[in-house]
Formats: sequence, structure tokens, C-alpha cells
Amino acid sequence: MYNEKNCETSRPSPGGQHQTVTSKAANRLQGFGRSQSGAVAIIFALTLVMVVGLVGGAIDYGRWASAKSKQQQAIDAAVLAAGRTYQISAQNVSSATAAATLYYQELKSMLLANDVTTFQVVDNGKTVVGVTSGFVKTPFLSVVGIANLPVNITAKAILASGGNAKNSVEISLMLDITGSMSGSKVADLKLAAKDLVDIVVWEDQSNQYSRVAIAPFSENVNVGREYYEKVVGQPPSGSGTSETCVRERRTSDRYTDEVPGPGNYFDAETSVSWGGCRPQSTIMPLSNNKTLLKSHIDGFGTAGYTAGHLGTGWAWYLLSPKWNSVWAGDANAADYGANVRKIAVLMTDGEYNKQYSGAASTEQARQICSRMKATGITVYTIGFQISLGGEAYQTLQQCATSAGHFFNSTSGEELRQAFREIGLQIVTLRLSQ
Repeated sequence: MYNEKNCETSRPSPGGQHQTVTSKAANRLQGFGRSQSGAVAIIFALTLVMVVGLVGGAIDYGRWASAKSKQQQAIDAAVLAAGRTYQISAQNVSSATAAATLYYQELKSMLLANDVTTFQVVDNGKTVVGVTSGFVKTPFLSVVGIANLPVNITAKAILASGGNAKNSVEISLMLDITGSMSGSKVADLKLAAKDLVDIVVWEDQSNQYSRVAIAPFSENVNVGREYYEKVVGQPPSGSGTSETCVRERRTSDRYTDEVPGPGNYFDAETSVSWGGCRPQSTIMPLSNNKTLLKSHIDGFGTAGYTAGHLGTGWAWYLLSPKWNSVWAGDANAADYGANVRKIAVLMTDGEYNKQYSGAASTEQARQICSRMKATGITVYTIGFQISLGGEAYQTLQQCATSAGHFFNSTSGEELRQAFREIGLQIVTLRLSQ
């Protein structure tokens, strides 16, 4: 029948009542909705868990991977430090493990929980073993029942026979002994430089050799009476080393390591005051005599301004095979490209504020560094209490072979640590695991 009021088609129910078709459909839909609401909630909850697990898990995994990588670096550096300390401390195990612990504590990941780390010298003093274990907490993955991710690392350093490296090495040290380095600063420098000599000059030189040269500088470089005429073209005046200082060259070779000669000599320092040229400490060509090297360092005095480009240049010349006619004998440098690692270590405590001709000292130093690195020389740089981001800071950054070759120390202990770290990177303590 047709119901005009509701505009609906209906039929009699078994009980004599009528039920509209649309009402029945609506009731069925409402029932379906009620039956589906619980299922949707479950699906939503499961989806939420999956999203949290995937996105949060990626975050947790990233933190774990970062921690593991940092732990690997820390434990590697620690066993290398322990190995080298063992070699230079008369095989003192306590000193070795203390050095390892110090390095590890400075470099370890702060994400690691329940950190248990040990160091041992084993195999009759031939191997240092470091073991670290712990875990990284996982706040997101804990939702799916993973409360942490383990970090377990073992590192072994094999001490090279006799303490030497796989390759011969030649190292020059540019050392700032300007007036600003007086007092405790030069005392710290002496200790740091002698630490490096102890590390890199090994006892057995029969297979691979290691030699160190020293280039102290202030407002000049003092070449000494033995080399003065060879680099200036005329004999020195006076007596001793009071008038044997030099400036830079005026030709384009101010940026190269060409050997000096007619038309290419260095300018002599002519304005020598009553106290003599600065510095009084002379250069020292390549040597493996620890006693002489350390005695030379102990003799440093301080005076004068900072001609950093001169120090940079002379650190290069001491490593250059082109200068073998100047140095001669045991101080001769190996050819470029030979199986010998050549390394320059440039240290200063301030802005380069003294030059005599050409561009500013800073610009000349950067040009020299660029040319020096092009020959294959590895350059380490060390700043000592220099202004962060200042011109000297930027120069040392640019001169260094890489960011990892630049050290900025703010205290005497940090300066010694920088020199020791460089020494440990130079010599080879092979990581076997």
C-alpha cells in the first residue's frame, strides 16, 4: 500500500503491523556501524604501533649506530694510546692502561648505558686489548618490547717490533718561540715537543728510520753559521748566532722550495739590535739523535714578533730533497714519492704580524702550505690559546691536511695531548681487530 504521509512503500508484518523497507535498511546500517567500531579501533591501534615502531625505531637505530661508531673510534684510539705509552714508558703496564682509560673517557659516546670497559697488555707485551660493552636505551622500540640495543666492541693494537712504523718518516717541527710564548707557555711547548720526539724516534733504525728536524721562529728564522752563507750568499758577521737570522726571499720562490742560489738568495736580517737577531735558537736539520733533539728544544728562549710564514717555509725546506746540497750528510731528505712519509707540524700561539716584503704574513703562509701539501707532505697544525675563529685559527685550519689534522689547545696539558696524539698517528701501531 502507499502511505502518502511518509511516502514509503510498506507491507503487512506477520503480526499485522507494517515495517518500512527504508527503516529496516537504516537499522541494518546502524547495526553494521556498531559492529565495525571495535574493529576500527583495533586497526587504528595496530597501525599506530607500527608507525611508532617504524619511525621511532629508525630514530633509535640511528642513535645506536652513532654510539657504536663513536665507541669504535674511542676504543681504537685508546688501545693505540696504550700501546705507544707502553713502548715509551719502559713497558709500564699501569701507565699504558691509564693512558687508554684517559683517551677512552674523553672520546666515548655519552649515549652508552651500563658501560663496562677494560684494557689489558697481553701476549708478552706485544698486544693491547680493549673491550667495551653496554647498551643504548630505545624509548621508541620499547613500545614493541625492545628496551635497548647492545654495543659490544673489542679492539687490539699490535705493537710493531722495536716500536717502529711500517714506513720511514721525516718530520719537521715549526715551533713558535715569540715573545708571547714566554713563561709557562714555552715550558709547556718544550715538554710537548719532547714528548713527540720520544714517540716518533724509535730505537731500532735498521729497517725503517725516523728523523725529526726543528724550525723555531719568531720575527726571523736563525739558520746558524753553518748554513748562513749557503742561503744568503755571503758569510755571517759577528760571532756565534747573534747575526745569522734571515727573512723571506723577494722572488716568486718565496712560495717554493727551490734551493737558494745567485738571484734567489734569502734576505739577511740587517737590523740586528744589541741583543742579537731573533730568535737566538737556530734551526736543526733532520736527526734521529733524541738527546741532541731534546737538548736543542730545551735551549729555546723567547723574543720577537710572529713571522709565521717564515716558520712555515723553513719547516718545508728541512723536508725538501731539493735542499740536500745545503744540509748534506745524514740530514739529507728523501726524494718526494719515495717510500718515506714526510710530515710537517706547525705550531703557533698568535696572529702572524710580521713580514718584510710581499703579501701579509698570513697570506704568504697559506700559499706556502698549499704548495707544500702539493708535494705530498702531510701537514698537522696546532694552535695554542689562539682566538677562536680568528685569522691565525683560519690559517691553521687551511694549512692542515684535513680537519682531523688541526688541533686547537687551550692549556698546557691540551698542548701536550695534541703533540702526543700527532705522534701516535705518525707511528704505526697496527689495529688487528
